[in-house]
Amino acid sequence: GGGMPPASRWAQPDIEAVLACSTYALCSISMSLCNKLVFSGADFDVPLAVLTYQSGCAVIFLKGGAALGILEPMPLEIELLRRMVPVAVLFCLMLWTSGKALRYCSMPFFTVLKNLGVVGITCYEYMRFHNPVSPAIAVSLALMILASLVAGAGDLTASPEGVLWMLTNVIVTVAYLAVLKECTPPNVSSSSKTLHNNVLTCVLFFLAALSSGQLQPFLDTLPRQPLVLQLGVLSTGVMGTAINMTTFWCMRVSSGAVYAFVGATNKIPIAVMGHWLFDSELTTSGWAGVVLGLGAGFLYAMGKERERRILTEQHMEVDIGDDDQDSDFDFEDTEARVLLSRGSSQYYSPTVEDRVPERETGERFPDHRSISDAEVDNEDRDLLHTR
Repeated sequence: GGGMPPASRWAQPDIEAVLACSTYALCSISMSLCNKLVFSGADFDVPLAVLTYQSGCAVIFLKGGAALGILEPMPLEIELLRRMVPVAVLFCLMLWTSGKALRYCSMPFFTVLKNLGVVGITCYEYMRFHNPVSPAIAVSLALMILASLVAGAGDLTASPEGVLWMLTNVIVTVAYLAVLKECTPPNVSSSSKTLHNNVLTCVLFFLAALSSGQLQPFLDTLPRQPLVLQLGVLSTGVMGTAINMTTFWCMRVSSGAVYAFVGATNKIPIAVMGHWLFDSELTTSGWAGVVLGLGAGFLYAMGKERERRILTEQHMEVDIGDDDQDSDFDFEDTEARVLLSRGSSQYYSPTVEDRVPERETGERFPDHRSISDAEVDNEDRDLLHTR
């Protein structure tokens, strides 16, 4: 026949999946490194102004996407803005403390210590929703704690101030994801939640930058900064949206397991390149802690994906067993209920997002993950906003 050979039929999807995952990883790595550059500039210490710019870019891209028909219409609703104020306040604190930690922590140490956020969120889920913790997850969490201690002891550039900012960021991140679950209505689309969150975030950062006197220095000193830092600032404004779109693409053409694998492994080049580009000083034991932390993150991601698959299969079996002829059976609804039964919370939007993904959702959590899967990648500004 004149049809496409079997090999050709399979080649195209595989190529697209590789391209999608590679693009997502590149965007995520670039965002992390650009944030480190921008927030640790010796003569450019205006984090609130930078975050105002980043949030403003997110709003512009979201509204622009809606105007072009790429995203669904997202009118601003006063009631939703009111309900999301606590979420936005904690989101601002999370991003601000992350920026401060980046200024005082080496990139490898920062990357490993972020894992403590996963530990905190898992503990919160266990106490709040009684979510069971599998042996693989328990082992990975213990390794994360051990890795943080080892990496910190072996980082010659680590300072008490940096560790304090990092631990504060971990605490705020856990609080943010907990409040996100409790305060955001499940019947509102992820895109709309993302828009409202970023409108509030932009306003709050603008007021904070204005009151602290950072806006004018930002405008005055940016043109005098090295070209690489100027490009870094510019990149952080658009990279959040790029991460969001590539996340959606990656989830659409691959699987949750592949996405989790990419998310876990892209921290390796972040740690290595961050060390090389920003001259961190790690001893052999420090690198052992970094490697242990990266391995623990990989084990955690794979364990959560395995749990998700088992829960989804079990729930489907129960529903199908109740009524094999039920014409109203909806796989996505089943999957959403599985997530909700685990205490998941949904956040934002088209990126994992509409596969359902959202890498973190509870309308569903973007990648169908529980809030502990939110992965706490705010250094990517994964935007917990948009991603």
